[in-house]
Amino acid sequence: MDARKIGTTDSGSADGRVRRRGRGGGSGRAPRAFLAACVALVTCAVAGVGAAGGAGEAAAAAGPVCTFSGSILGTPLVTNVTPGKVVNVSCTGLPANNPFLLVEASLLVAVDPSAKPLLTGTSVTTLPGLLALISATPELNATSVAFPSSNASGDLTTGYTVPSSQPTDPNATCPPSTEQLNSGLVGCAVAMINLTTFKPVTAGTFVLSFKGQAVFPPDPTLALSATVQPRSHVKTVTMSDAPGAKTYWWLATLESIEAGLGGGSGGGPVPVVVTVGRKAVVSKAFVTPATYNGAVFTPPKLSGSFIVGRSAGGKVTVSLPATLLGLPLTISAKQRMPVAPIVPKSTTRKG
Repeated sequence: MDARKIGTTDSGSADGRVRRRGRGGGSGRAPRAFLAACVALVTCAVAGVGAAGGAGEAAAAAGPVCTFSGSILGTPLVTNVTPGKVVNVSCTGLPANNPFLLVEASLLVAVDPSAKPLLTGTSVTTLPGLLALISATPELNATSVAFPSSNASGDLTTGYTVPSSQPTDPNATCPPSTEQLNSGLVGCAVAMINLTTFKPVTAGTFVLSFKGQAVFPPDPTLALSATVQPRSHVKTVTMSDAPGAKTYWWLATLESIEAGLGGGSGGGPVPVVVTVGRKAVVSKAFVTPATYNGAVFTPPKLSGSFIVGRSAGGKVTVSLPATLLGLPLTISAKQRMPVAPIVPKSTTRKG
C-alpha cells in the first residue's frame, strides 16, 4: 500500500499563517484506516498498563470483540464525551464468568519513560497489587476504577461513567491539554484488564475524545533559513518549527509509542524526508517525539539542515513518514526556499 498523505501545510507566509493543502489533516475527513491505526495504537499502549507479560488477549487471532456507544467508524474512539456521560461497552468472546477492571488514563503514561514497565509488562498478579500500582501511577485515575464481569456465555455488557475526577498528576488532565493533543496524544483512554490473568484486554480498551476537542491534531509547521559561505557554490538550509508554533510533528509521537510497545527504546529521533521541487535531497533533519518526565511535557521538535546548490529555489517539502500498525502514513509541510545571505568575510587582521 502506498503511503497515505494525511495533511500538508504551506508555512511560507511571512506572518507564519498556515494554509491547508491536500486532503485530510485537521479537516476532520481523515481516512478511516488512519483513524483506526491511531486509535488502535493508543489503546494498545494504555491496555499494557498492569499487564503481567505483555501482549494481552487481543493478540490472539480469535479474540474478544467489543463495541462502544458513541464510537465512530468502527473504531474504539468515543467522541463528544463529557464528565458523567455513560459509555455502553458490549463485548463477546471473553472468558466466562470472569471479573475485569476498567480504569481511565491520561496518554501521558505512554510518553513517560518512568511508566515504560507498565506498558511492557509487570509482575502484578493480585487485585490489591494492581490497585496499588494504579494508585502509585499519577497518570492513571485511581478513582475511575470499575469492576464489570462477563456472564456464563463470555459476554459483557456494562455502562462506564466518564469520571469528573482527574489523575493525581496535574498535567494528566482529561481532556488533554491543547499542547498534548497537538503533539499526538489524541485523547484519554479507558483500559480493560482481566482480573484472572492480569493481562490487558486490548479489545475492551477505548479512547475518549471530549466535547469540543478536535479528533485529529492540526498540521505541523515549517520554518527555513539559509546561508552561503564566501566563494561557496552551495548553501546550507536550516529547518525548524515556525517561531511560536502551537502545532507540531505529532506523527513522530505515535511512531515512538509504537516503537516502545515493540520492545524498542522509543522516544528517539524520527528522520524526515526533504524534497526541493520534486527532487529528494540528503538531509540531517529529524523530529524528536513528545516526552514527559513527570513534571514537564515537551512537544515534538523539528531540527536539522540540508545542503543544496547556491542557486536552488522553489518549494521545499518536509515530510515525516511513519508506519503505524502496518499502515504507511505521512504528514508534511511546505515552504519556499529562503533567500540566502552571503556570510561576510572576517574583518579581523592576523598578527
